[in-house]
Amino acid sequence: MTDRSPSTAPHAGAPFAAMLRGALLPSAAAGLVTVAVLLAVRGGDALAGALIGLFVSLGFFASGMFLLSRLVRTANPQAFFAVAMTVYLGQVIALLLVIIAFKDASWVDGPALGVVALVVTIVWQVFAMVALRRARVPVYDPPADDEGTP
Repeated sequence: MTDRSPSTAPHAGAPFAAMLRGALLPSAAAGLVTVAVLLAVRGGDALAGALIGLFVSLGFFASGMFLLSRLVRTANPQAFFAVAMTVYLGQVIALLLVIIAFKDASWVDGPALGVVALVVTIVWQVFAMVALRRARVPVYDPPADDEGTP
């Protein structure tokens, strides 16, 4: 009989899942605080732009980490690079479509969108790196115990 229990060994996507878990909540909290500050400073006109900036930036980073954690299941560097570049290209295309969609919208406050996106980006990067450092995912295979050696 074979053992069908899930493996506890880390896989190639493990660092990205840890980074996603560690960065999502702090980035969302910082984005919401920034939205509240912008509402107080710039008024109700900034709400639409600030919320768009929050959702686009969170969606941009979270989708990239989620896709990398799901698609990179091998340690093959060539496969990892190809998958990472494909995910990044998809993110850039999605961001371009968002920019085109809201380019001429008079109801979107551009500076509010930019400030929230900048804050979320900085907080995401900091907490993703903190989560990666705390994850302690091995970057090499541990040596196997040789039973035949003295």
